[in-house]
Amino acid sequence: MEEDIVIRLETLSEKEILGYAIASEEDAKAFYLKLGEGKGELIQNFFKDLAKAEEAHKTLLLNLHKKLFGNENYITPKGIPFLESTINVVTLGSMVEAMKTALMNEKVAERVYKLLAKRFPEHKALFEFLATQERAHYNSIKAHMEYLEGIIREKPDYIDAPAHVIFNQVEIYYKPRVL
Repeated sequence: MEEDIVIRLETLSEKEILGYAIASEEDAKAFYLKLGEGKGELIQNFFKDLAKAEEAHKTLLLNLHKKLFGNENYITPKGIPFLESTINVVTLGSMVEAMKTALMNEKVAERVYKLLAKRFPEHKALFEFLATQERAHYNSIKAHMEYLEGIIREKPDYIDAPAHVIFNQVEIYYKPRVL
């Protein structure tokens, strides 16, 4: 699916690719905020930070759109999906699946920014920065996902455990205490 999205984007105009990137950042922000809901303060803050980064990326892209095309009215190409899903993150297993979706999204975003760096060589530094940011998001999400997969491997019955319970247990033992 990741490859299909990038191939389809390659056939579009620069304005359409940029529009896709802007809309994708907005969609990613909503996805990360949803993932963090009710999961405990530490994981919620992790996803809020990701959402803030996606919002900052969107702002950078909107500013560039305005500079290049005279306004912020971007066009989102039809028929090219975003990878965020409507997974209902209730169990630990569904949280892992949602994180897998997030990993695919970050990979696509990185590739989109590399494509835009080629299409807009005068803005290469910006797009390479954004690609690097998306790679960092990928690595952070992967580390969290691998941790959760380890829990499931050790205790397979936890796959259906409520995700918020697992995260709250972690916080009880590891969250810094205020004295």
